[in-house]
Amino acid sequence: MACLVRLPSSGLLPLVDLTLIKLLLFLYNIAWAGAIPLLKRSSRVALGWEQRTLRQASPGPFDIWIQAASGGESLLSVMVLDNLAATLPPATKLRVLATSGTKQGVDSLNRGLTRHREDARLELTVTFFPFDAPQVMEKAFALFAPKLAIIVETELWPGFLVTAKRRNVPVLLINGRMSKKSFRSYRRFRRFFRQYGPERVWAISAADGTRFAKVLGGERVEVINNLKFDRVTAGGTSPANTAIAELLPAQAPFVLLGSVRRQEEEKIFRAITAILDQRPDVIIGLFPKHIERAGHWLSLLHQAGIDVVERSVARGPCSPGTVIVWDLFGELAGAYALATAAFVGGSLVKLGGQNFLEPLAFGLRPVIGRHWHNFAWVGREIVDCGLVQEVADETELVTVLLAAVEAGDSREEVLEQVRGFLASRQGGTSQVCRHIIDKLHGLTAY
Repeated sequence: MACLVRLPSSGLLPLVDLTLIKLLLFLYNIAWAGAIPLLKRSSRVALGWEQRTLRQASPGPFDIWIQAASGGESLLSVMVLDNLAATLPPATKLRVLATSGTKQGVDSLNRGLTRHREDARLELTVTFFPFDAPQVMEKAFALFAPKLAIIVETELWPGFLVTAKRRNVPVLLINGRMSKKSFRSYRRFRRFFRQYGPERVWAISAADGTRFAKVLGGERVEVINNLKFDRVTAGGTSPANTAIAELLPAQAPFVLLGSVRRQEEEKIFRAITAILDQRPDVIIGLFPKHIERAGHWLSLLHQAGIDVVERSVARGPCSPGTVIVWDLFGELAGAYALATAAFVGGSLVKLGGQNFLEPLAFGLRPVIGRHWHNFAWVGREIVDCGLVQEVADETELVTVLLAAVEAGDSREEVLEQVRGFLASRQGGTSQVCRHIIDKLHGLTAY
């Protein structure tokens, strides 16, 4: 049998492949049967349990089932659905099922799609993604009866893919990305993915496209502009319209430390003390990436003798030299719109970075550490052209932030540079949506 597997010209090879795939799926199903009772003990996975197990579900048929892993991918799902709604032919109505595997993703879908609840063109259902156990997926596809399935970025669940193939539901993967690490895993199962993988992938870079091509076959893969660039609109909310402005004293520089991760807290604490030593007139806004860390920061700063206040109880204007620790969601963008200088966290240590494009939308050049590989798709050019400043450590971070406070860049000049940078990098969403509409036209008449 091993010899047969090594003979690509053998007529028995397809039979061997099929047998191996059936065996793997059988074992996969057994693994899920044992895992589901254990997963119920997880507080994170237990959220949405009734929907994950399909004990609570909205029946189809749906025209589109779009799946996003978590919060970031859900934002892209919302953007795609916004674009579809705006470009659908007159008198067209789509039934759309939008799913995500996390509470953050489901919440993002619900928030982002609220404006479409009364839209005559889209009928929306948002729910947790079902468990990928083959038996659960069979039930899911039977219940939802989608005409077309769309995966955002990389969610290659075997049960989902196999069931879609068996039911002749085309699967498209948009904004596809595949890291080197993921590629090493996926390529071991390329025979499976060539049989059951998405029929079309739109990858975000030539490198990602090459990896997908080696797993799925080059004829299925096309490179497009990353949809995430379309989320950046140069020119954000006016600072005068943000409630945060009431917390800031007149003429006080506002230094923002955004999306700070637990692993870099010690470095950020040293940066805060150094900034306040040199510029006691500033206000510092500290945004922990995970809001439950707010209490830790309050205690740490208080023990250090630094004036500190929680955002939820802050009443302005605050005194110069105060650190405002954000314990509320949803205000980071408004804070960027007001900041004099900003650091975007997750980048001083090897965590991959956080979204440093958001401050650019408000004409603010962000400062980041060297570890931003999660955003390598943006390209090194954004640092080389000066739109983003990169630092090696917290000492250099303090120097660069204080220099930005002194410089006081013109927001409009920065926005003009941002528009130039984005000009050739946007448009991927419209391109993908045209393909989706064409595919639906080919499957059935509206």
